[in-house]
Amino acid sequence: MRRLALLALLLPLVAPAQPAFAQAAAPACPVRVDPAAFASEARLSTLAERQQAFGPRPTGSTAHADYVDWLEDEMAAVPGLQLSSLPYAIDRWDDLGTGLTVGGTAVQVAAPVPFSSSTGAGGVSAPLVHLAAGTNITAANAAGKIVVRDLPWTSVPNLLFYPLGGLGYSMYDPGLTINLLGSESMEAPAAADADLKAAAAAGAVGVIEVSRLPHAQIQGMYAPYEGLPYGVPGAYVGADQGKQIKDALAAGQPVQAALTVNAAWTPTTTRTLLATLPGGSAQKIVVESHTDGMSPVWDNGPLTMIEMARYLSSLPVECRPRTVQFAFVTGHLYQHLTGPDVREGGAGQLAAQLDAEYDQGGVSSVVVLEHLGAKRYDAVARPNGLPGKQLVANATLTELLMVPVSESTPLRELVKGHIQYWDVRRTAILKGLSAADLATVPHHCGFGGEGTPYNQHLLPVIAPIAAPKTLFSPRFGTEAIDLPAMRKASLAFTDVVLDLGPMAQSDVAGDVTTMRQQRASGTPGCA
Repeated sequence: MRRLALLALLLPLVAPAQPAFAQAAAPACPVRVDPAAFASEARLSTLAERQQAFGPRPTGSTAHADYVDWLEDEMAAVPGLQLSSLPYAIDRWDDLGTGLTVGGTAVQVAAPVPFSSSTGAGGVSAPLVHLAAGTNITAANAAGKIVVRDLPWTSVPNLLFYPLGGLGYSMYDPGLTINLLGSESMEAPAAADADLKAAAAAGAVGVIEVSRLPHAQIQGMYAPYEGLPYGVPGAYVGADQGKQIKDALAAGQPVQAALTVNAAWTPTTTRTLLATLPGGSAQKIVVESHTDGMSPVWDNGPLTMIEMARYLSSLPVECRPRTVQFAFVTGHLYQHLTGPDVREGGAGQLAAQLDAEYDQGGVSSVVVLEHLGAKRYDAVARPNGLPGKQLVANATLTELLMVPVSESTPLRELVKGHIQYWDVRRTAILKGLSAADLATVPHHCGFGGEGTPYNQHLLPVIAPIAAPKTLFSPRFGTEAIDLPAMRKASLAFTDVVLDLGPMAQSDVAGDVTTMRQQRASGTPGCA
């Protein structure tokens, strides 16, 4: 009885300590990102201006290396991050000067086609021939000539992005701003790849690619970006210069042209920067974007990643059940980073590494961030009867943000919820960005950008990307970013990463688990 009485006296002294102990052991973790604790629009603007100050950043250039160094400094200032790099040796392609004369008259050149064959300072001279779209470049019509070619515009029906359209899972457009029967379109300088290859095979001397846009809007345009040498020189000209060339040809007499693309290949190194924030387990959520680009909107993903890292590092480790690794990838503008046989850039190299780690539990998922808050530009007729079109900023709209998500309904629903909560308008959550092929794993091989290699390596992936018409030209700076929209998207995808931490891996993976088993049993992957 005396023991029970003593225990009764001691219990009131012990009991008050229990709630305080429980609170210390289980810190309150945020359900959502506190916007007051995240980067403001002003902060994002400052980062974007700093990024723009580096100028165009072709892979391995001094500007690119300086930008990566700056990103490293920014991440080094975040408490708890562990930094490392993946280096690659490349031969950088440098433009030393490009010029064009037609019939003895100088014609303004907007840019060389990257990785063109060098003519040296002396250039090459040959007759011009205009081969319209749809006309094959052959030895019969192009040998010994400089081929003039019109760049095509791609067009994708908006219907495809809706749930019943084939690629769509969910559309968030509360303002009903997307015309269901309309289409998304933009000029496709990537078509120069096929033109230059065909011209080289046909024995042509060079290629001039004519844009529908004015010189001022395409100056410095950079595409395609294979990282492999073409067998002929090539250059871009604007709509006015294209008309000048075609007017010279319209007389029906042979027109001689001289094309100079003076370029050099310089051995150098480039690197992927990794910044790892340890969590409760070593299993990684990888957040990725590329660092080589020509304009702020092309690769503003790293800016969001800086602020996402700052926010996540401020949380107790108990609120980060998984490790988060930030991957600032190189080789986006040098797709054949490791040689002619593999076209995936630094993203593909990292994807292969993560693929090997996945079945051992080392990787949970990948979130790829590209072109956030891309302002919409409309291609409209130029004034005063000038040829072609010009890009004009839309005062109210951003470009459609396409968000392919791998084969997991819980993962897609997670993204859908955060997109709607943060009001990231004009967003389509997609199954993929290529037609389904049920004979392969994954079924949708294309994700539209950096997310593609991770999806093809059968990793759970979320890959937001827009397709702004301003993408390939450094003439468009920070004014092409809608900062409020970028911040909303940054908050939404930080929330996605926050929720991926405690999410069951079976929900994260969805059908990816079965597809990996099918691949191991011999089901073909993507070509």
